[in-house]
Amino acid sequence: MNIVHQKVAIYNNKIKESAELIFESYSASSENVGLTLVLAGLGRYQFQDSDFYKALFGLRALLEPKNIVICINGCRLDFVCSSMGQQMSRGQVGYIIEMGKRGTNRVGTFDHCDDLDKLTTVNKQIDCIKQWSESLKG
Repeated sequence: MNIVHQKVAIYNNKIKESAELIFESYSASSENVGLTLVLAGLGRYQFQDSDFYKALFGLRALLEPKNIVICINGCRLDFVCSSMGQQMSRGQVGYIIEMGKRGTNRVGTFDHCDDLDKLTTVNKQIDCIKQWSESLKG
């Protein structure tokens, strides 16, 4: 098992705090990974999936009812991880997107993003990704 710890900022009801994000890869041959967010005094939230991008979406769904947002690129409205990125980097690299343009601005999914206006909910991000995908067809 591979375990990596990363300090991250979060917004807890729009108040900035620090937390720890733990990345777990369960074995070299396994596709399963896990993300755990450890919040001082607020507990641990954990989610497992086939890659880190999918696990992040699951983790965010657990956090959103508590008004907790992780300050990373993967939580941005304008961030997408391609299926190739999910396979090649296990979801740790993606793109900042613009309507009507292919994603070319590569960034780390778990790199810091402090712009509260860019951070969003899972559903709004999924809607934005769908709109962006449609905008490429035109």
